Amino acid sequence: MHNNRENALSPFSSLLRIAQTLGCLHRELPQNAIQLDTNRNDAILNLKMKKHYLNTKYLLLLLLFVVTSCNGQVKTDSPQDHASEGNSSTEGYPMMIRTQGGVPGNITCELQDRDGNLWFSAAGEGVFRFDGKSFTNFTTKEGLCDNDVGDIIQCKSGSILIATRSGICMYDGKIFSRYLEADSISKFKISSLLEDRDGNLWFGTFNNGIYRYDGKNLSNFLNNDDHPFNLGNHNQLILDILQDRKGNIWFSSWNGGGVWCYDGKSFINYLPSREYYQSNEDQRNIVSANQGALGNFSTIPNYSSPQDSIGDDMIFSISEDKAGNLWFATRRHGACRYDGKYFASFRENEGFVSDGIYSILEDRTGNLWFSTDKNGVFCYDGKTFKNYTTADGLVNNSVFSILEDKAGNLWFGTRWFGLSRFDGKTFTTFAEYKEG
Repeated sequence: MHNNRENALSPFSSLLRIAQTLGCLHRELPQNAIQLDTNRNDAILNLKMKKHYLNTKYLLLLLLFVVTSCNGQVKTDSPQDHASEGNSSTEGYPMMIRTQGGVPGNITCELQDRDGNLWFSAAGEGVFRFDGKSFTNFTTKEGLCDNDVGDIIQCKSGSILIATRSGICMYDGKIFSRYLEADSISKFKISSLLEDRDGNLWFGTFNNGIYRYDGKNLSNFLNNDDHPFNLGNHNQLILDILQDRKGNIWFSSWNGGGVWCYDGKSFINYLPSREYYQSNEDQRNIVSANQGALGNFSTIPNYSSPQDSIGDDMIFSISEDKAGNLWFATRRHGACRYDGKYFASFRENEGFVSDGIYSILEDRTGNLWFSTDKNGVFCYDGKTFKNYTTADGLVNNSVFSILEDKAGNLWFGTRWFGLSRFDGKTFTTFAEYKEG
């Protein structure tokens, strides 16, 4: 690991070197470097222009500023440990720094491993691991299959599995390797991962349904079906997989398939009500595209009864609370709760939102947290909803994921490479946030 302090300027450099360094601060500052305080920079530049006021005392002060400001701004080889100070609102905290260029992607908070490390995926930027002191960035340079990363889980063996656009990658704590060497699997865009209680690995794909690997055999499900409301597709795009306390495995579809439940023998499909499609709530013209299908729901394979209707057929994620209720984050119809018999929707009439929900988490105190597409995050204490937005310190109002660490802090991954931590009182930014 390179030491950034070795790159600091010597306090005995020539005045020409000072001028070059000042130019470096404004012309050569890499995009992934932490921005300096512009007021302080302007003051120094003004001081430089007024040369007739510059004496030895001011020169020493200038040198001191240059040494302290330029220190740590040089890129190091990956994996990169970033423990640099942020802006005035995050001074003294480590920061996630972009290294791959391009438009800032979204950050997803994935898991805290057995050693206490936090893992984050970032679109186009690979994986970040946070040990409580600094962030380490892993990309294809270290052996990651692809820099576009999805789910991250830890297996019973202790290995970390990472879903990418080029198959599944495994990290054993030292090196990365491809999980399942089959060429067909390496070409799949993996959308979700789950290791069930029996040690089977389930993974969702973007174009080929879901797979189960038992250590020897690979089985394919929810592929090439005749689902009439699946926007013309014949496979399920599964974004999330969860095993509930009863052992059932749930799959959320993002291409119009609702949710699926596997009880170990068969799959049951839960879709919205007949009225949902007849009123064309999502304006996708499902009725006209599937003439006749709405007249007889019994013709739909494995379709649940109308009274068991979920609020949307595009589900981003699934979670389970301590009481055993399942919560579904929907595309356009808020949050939906399933108690094992009936579905109940939470929308604007409960003081909530009518638009998309990305993730739902129950914290250690029993509060439910909901991350939204446009309205920040909501906290539900069982009676009322409280909304937190950028006005409260959240880095961005489009929040994709929530993770609670062992200390009880909540981490929120947002659009435009944003990462916020909430300690119950204050939001702190931990990433080089920049709107694209």
